[in-house]
Amino acid sequence: MSKYVKQTFTSSGSWVCPAGVVNIIVWGRGGAGGGGGGGGGGGGSTTVGARGGGAGGSGGSVPSLSYQLTVVPGTTYTITIGSGGAGGAGGAGATALAAGNGGTTGSNGAVGTSSTFDGIIAFQPGSGGVGGTFGGLTTTGTGGAAGFGTFADEGPVSANGGTANVAGGSGTAPLGALSPFFAPGNAGTGGAAGGAGGGGGGGGGSSPPPAGDATGPNGSNGGAGGAASTAGGNAPTATTTTAGAGGVGGGGGGGGGKLATTGSAGGNGATGSNGSNGQIVVMWVE
Repeated sequence: MSKYVKQTFTSSGSWVCPAGVVNIIVWGRGGAGGGGGGGGGGGGSTTVGARGGGAGGSGGSVPSLSYQLTVVPGTTYTITIGSGGAGGAGGAGATALAAGNGGTTGSNGAVGTSSTFDGIIAFQPGSGGVGGTFGGLTTTGTGGAAGFGTFADEGPVSANGGTANVAGGSGTAPLGALSPFFAPGNAGTGGAAGGAGGGGGGGGGSSPPPAGDATGPNGSNGGAGGAASTAGGNAPTATTTTAGAGGVGGGGGGGGGKLATTGSAGGNGATGSNGSNGQIVVMWVE
């Protein structure tokens, strides 16, 4: 009696085609993009409090895609698993000056790398989220745009970071993942606003399930914004294999300097979290 067999790769390696097998299905995804860093908060003047930095956008989400291939028994096929992109560094909060001062913009998250099956198939990665802009005495930091992944119109979608004092957006599940047998994972939720401080990071989108799994990987949540004079909260770190495959939350924005007669320093922006690594699943019938 024939049966389906699958082998899952979460790290690079090789697959040897068994005797009698000439057709396979390969599921895979590239590495998700890293979340953008939050912008630094402004430094307050001697009479006026400064404004918070914006949150970083989520790293680009990547769906699991499948291909059918003809293979040769006894042949060794090389498999390379893509890495998730690094999260962007948060911007520095400004020091207090008599006339006020601006922080620095957060860094963009890095793009992930492709996962490949012997150079025949390449599963593309997600791009990095954009860093949030800085806050200043009269400048409100704006949230960074989310990265994007393969088939952004139908795949999981990551969310933008929040402007200072505004919560980050939540990710969305892929449109094409609905099935009576399978369900997408939960989309990541946006980070909370920081009150008088920075905005919350955007949430990552969820991903459809890999072959043979009933539920897809979840997206990561965004980090919360910082309160006045405090640093933004880091986005939760994405698990590097299955969980978090739908993208990662952007870093929360830094809080602005509070109103004080002597001024105060702005909070630092938070670092975006790293994207989750890719994965490849090989399926065949024996």
